[in-house]
Amino acid sequence: MVYKNYMDTIEVWVEVSENKFHDKIMDLEDFEKSIESRLYFAIGIRIKASLKEPNTIARSEGKAQRVLDKRKKN
Repeated sequence: MVYKNYMDTIEVWVEVSENKFHDKIMDLEDFEKSIESRLYFAIGIRIKASLKEPNTIARSEGKAQRVLDKRKKN
């Protein structure tokens, strides 16, 4: 979550498969928008989806850290 304009925002990283990642840029942008739309209709809040290359999101051993809170601490 990132503190922006006095509102928290949420970004979801989506690691795509090799064959999907090599698609055209327009196809990837449409895929990203599709994910954002599905998330909005499923849970009712806007979430930014960012596509990541295969094997770039760190795998964890043991307990996974699934949320990164990037808000400034007072």
